[in-house]
Amino acid sequence: MNRSLQPSELKEQLIKQLIVLAEEKSRFLGTYFPRPDKERADMDQFLNLYTHNVENYLASKQFETESLVLIGSKITIEYLDYQASDTFTIVFPEEADPDENRISFLSPVGRQLLLSKLNETLAIAAPAGSMQVRITNIEFETDEKLAEDVVRNES
Repeated sequence: MNRSLQPSELKEQLIKQLIVLAEEKSRFLGTYFPRPDKERADMDQFLNLYTHNVENYLASKQFETESLVLIGSKITIEYLDYQASDTFTIVFPEEADPDENRISFLSPVGRQLLLSKLNETLAIAAPAGSMQVRITNIEFETDEKLAEDVVRNES
């Protein structure tokens, strides 16, 4: 069951994410980027950037729940060249399910969408080529299973 989060609940969930990322970063890198190459170094740097941005976001007096794509965000993107749209939820790798439009933040598309802003236009690199998309909606919802997994990962 999904429901929208209140700002205080969102802050609590983002703090839990930061804890999980701090504790699980080495495992994520080792599992999904096992070779010590540029891709792994880029992901390590990106995880540091994400953590830094979430920390700043949490400290901001302008804290808005629907202004930035974060892990746990349900976003709608509009394909500018095709007058079509898709909705995705950005999740931890264990929760990814393409059939349910749940994509990992470690996936190429998930990574490119993460930290984007509402109404931002992006060129998303995909296997079929680059696509121009605009983020038209951002919601942050709690999924009871995701919340349980985040808490379980803390243990």
